[in-house]
Amino acid sequence: MARIRSIKPEFFTSLTIAEQPLSARLTFIGLWTYVDDNGVGQADPRLIRAAIWPLEEAPDILQRTRKDLRSLQEGRLITLYEASGRPLVYVNSWTEHQKVSHPRKPRFPTPDEVRQLADQQGSHTPEDRRSPPENLQSPPEDDAPEQGAGSREQGKGIEGNSEADASATPPPRLDVERVCEHLAVVIEKGGTKKPRITKTWRNDVRLLLDVDGVTPEQAIAAIDWAHADDFWNAHILSPGKLRAKYETLRRQATSAQRKQRPAGPATAPRDMTEQEITDALKF
Repeated sequence: MARIRSIKPEFFTSLTIAEQPLSARLTFIGLWTYVDDNGVGQADPRLIRAAIWPLEEAPDILQRTRKDLRSLQEGRLITLYEASGRPLVYVNSWTEHQKVSHPRKPRFPTPDEVRQLADQQGSHTPEDRRSPPENLQSPPEDDAPEQGAGSREQGKGIEGNSEADASATPPPRLDVERVCEHLAVVIEKGGTKKPRITKTWRNDVRLLLDVDGVTPEQAIAAIDWAHADDFWNAHILSPGKLRAKYETLRRQATSAQRKQRPAGPATAPRDMTEQEITDALKF
């Protein structure tokens, strides 16, 4: 059920907002009416699309909604995380911008509440995407939750000091294992010790596929493109980094593909269509 929210004039002069595509700005405003009174809602793009874009008939509206969520996540305007196996979205700085007179009982915990619960249980705390930007010069450790890209995945899962007993865990998903193994092999081919595939790795890949709507083929293509690039091959060393930077990688790959296309006749210049770019890049 939609809620009445307020919007400040400063929204339209915010440099952070101005960096977002127009569609993402509208989706961000729509999220305010979608989330509960504590700023949290379910991070299912289908539910968000139905709530925010109910009359939009464009065939790509669901994919556009997914892209908007990724863009808002990269801009640190929202936090995508998980609690009790449910993907959630939190509007960052919610309490600073929305004053709810008589808030209803929340259905879902905030990222801070998830972190506090993890502290009480003595597990690793979920990482906060609202923390300072990641240091790309510091590669993540193999076994610990990531401090950089993981900050873009607050509450992504509670991991203990070791993998859970195999008898207590569900069978692995083949699509998730495929992406994890491909990334591990590519990292090893780059001259680094092959990393161990942890629960955190699997959870980040699952969120990339299920929440962000990226196919295994697209994820693998993005990994290959990143590790063929002189800059990104030193930084995409985990699924958390891949998920946090996926949209950036896609935009840079698209830009590079446009620059590399053969020049057409001077009298009839032609830009590549989005379908041609997608077919060429595969992600």
